[in-house]
Amino acid sequence: MEPLSFQQYILSLDIASLPRVLKVCSGVYFQGSVYEMGGRECCLSTGDLVKITGLRLQKITCEDPETGQATELPLNFKGHFQPSRDKLSYMSLRKLARSRPAGLQDMPFAFASAVDLTVDGQFIPKGQPISLLSVARHEGQEFANCTTTGQDGQRSFCLPFSFQGQFCECSKQPSYTLSQVLESEALRGQRLKCSALGRHSLLLCPLYEVQAIMHMRKEVVKIPSTLEVDVEDVTEESQHIHFIKPLMLSEVLGLEGAFPMQAEILEGPENPPIFENDWIPRLQKGQKIQIHGKCCAWRILASSSKGRRGSRHFLLSSTYQGKFRRRPREFPTVFDLTTSLGMGKCLRVVVTKDCESAEEDLPSLSMGDRLEVLQLAKTQVRRQAEHKSIDVLLCSRSSGEDEESEELMLPLHLEGGFVEEVSDSRRYSLPEIVEQLQLPCEVKVTTKDSSLANDVLGSFSALRLEAQITEPFLVTSLCEAPSVSFQIPPQWLDMALFFTEEPAPPQTPLTDRSKVEELTESFYYHLLKLMPSNEAPPPRPPKRKEFRDKAGTQLPGAKEVTEKPKPLPPLSKSKGIPEESVPPSSKPRNARSRPIVRSSPNEYSLHHTGSQMAPKPTKPFKEARDANVSEDSDHDYELIDEDLIKTIDKMQKAVLHY
Repeated sequence: MEPLSFQQYILSLDIASLPRVLKVCSGVYFQGSVYEMGGRECCLSTGDLVKITGLRLQKITCEDPETGQATELPLNFKGHFQPSRDKLSYMSLRKLARSRPAGLQDMPFAFASAVDLTVDGQFIPKGQPISLLSVARHEGQEFANCTTTGQDGQRSFCLPFSFQGQFCECSKQPSYTLSQVLESEALRGQRLKCSALGRHSLLLCPLYEVQAIMHMRKEVVKIPSTLEVDVEDVTEESQHIHFIKPLMLSEVLGLEGAFPMQAEILEGPENPPIFENDWIPRLQKGQKIQIHGKCCAWRILASSSKGRRGSRHFLLSSTYQGKFRRRPREFPTVFDLTTSLGMGKCLRVVVTKDCESAEEDLPSLSMGDRLEVLQLAKTQVRRQAEHKSIDVLLCSRSSGEDEESEELMLPLHLEGGFVEEVSDSRRYSLPEIVEQLQLPCEVKVTTKDSSLANDVLGSFSALRLEAQITEPFLVTSLCEAPSVSFQIPPQWLDMALFFTEEPAPPQTPLTDRSKVEELTESFYYHLLKLMPSNEAPPPRPPKRKEFRDKAGTQLPGAKEVTEKPKPLPPLSKSKGIPEESVPPSSKPRNARSRPIVRSSPNEYSLHHTGSQMAPKPTKPFKEARDANVSEDSDHDYELIDEDLIKTIDKMQKAVLHY
């Protein structure tokens, strides 16, 4: 086929013959044509192959060839068209048959020749009607079985469809709808008349949006039929060409009923590795893989106890066959104990270190106390001479088997050490842990998974099972080892690939290598950010106000806000300050008394009876002044008046005497 302009080719295209493969030859854009359609750009370069899959009519222009005036017709135009009388002749019988909207389906039909014919020694004068009755095939050619009635009676003969001449229909001029004209290759180029548009002959110029497939294009390419490039039809010689349609691995999840299938990777994962294993580095460009299907197994995010390498993090598949035994959980604050509420399970813990409450009205805890977590509550506490409502955890405390338990309220911000009391020696599978226990929980592997060559989980003294993950995975294997499978999470490890035409080999039993996947440190923390969390942040303890000057000495008249009343040490008893005691129920066994902070003497504090004064400084102010004054006359310091110094000395002696 000779190259044609893209517009000429589309106007002469038989829609029933789609799909067709075109080769871009040349045109206005010699090296390439960049166009924009619907917000998307596409480039057609010389030598590119385009596979046309469909046409979509966008608009129709009706043009008067005599005046050049054009009018746009609506796509639902209801008028009917008839060919002009001066354009009724066709150069071959095939073109005549193709001009009819029904083609050869509507037979017989009558036609005539504009010139005299001699067929098989029979003379047929011009204008004599000929009836086409049926179509016959012989040695790959099509023949029309015809009859005609002349002066010597009715005669039958055959005409090949390729027979050249000038033919026209003899019947009454048919009328065609707009869609019939556009579907007929012969009528699209004919001059037509339409009574609804006037008496002049018209040409219809449709504009199409051509839907096509190109190499390495994910979406269907949409090309305007008026694009100024030359094309050549190469459908017959391009039957073996496979148009590659790239896909992202995440898009493969949406495919139904297509597995198993083989694919080739176009681009490896862009992000850093998420697993520390030997199969992720092999997912590079050119690697062929086999995708067996989707995986319905859920995962458990787990972390090991800190060792020489620090904590290590894993994803455990629900198909993991090892066994676990519970280990006691540790809780650093009272707030962490609230995670056990609402689960219908009783939590008992042991206090591992003394913890002192900052609230005056709430108790403290001592090492060895046993607590049973009951419920959340609210209580009123006194803070800076004000009563405020705070959340507390209601617990039952006992210090031994013989002691009676007492209910107490603990502030959520109270820091301490709490270890769960566990008497459960049962061995659990991973599904049993999810069903019967509460995550997060502490466990230890007691029986390794025998299907794994090296189950690393058994080497840790403790594992923390943190959360359950239900993201979809794809069961995949490398084509060189189709029976050894691993599971890829497309939402975290996406990459570009395309499906090959090679048939997938028969399914064989698969060996799962991804029951335990170790996470990289960076991806573990990234995964924590992706996981939903509705937990409120832990409450802050009440602030302690200390007013100090820049040199670190407490300002005059300021007192430290102590967390709760404490007994004074024996040496601190003095006139005007009574000793305060701590209630026995809230006094820690190992609590230490804090020293009382006293304010420095000044002229205002002298008027307050019973104020505690600091001892006399080791150096008088005069000596201190002499030591601080430099002999360098270049520096101008403010000197203390001698009379003022004497007054201060007298005041100090009076205070000590008092």
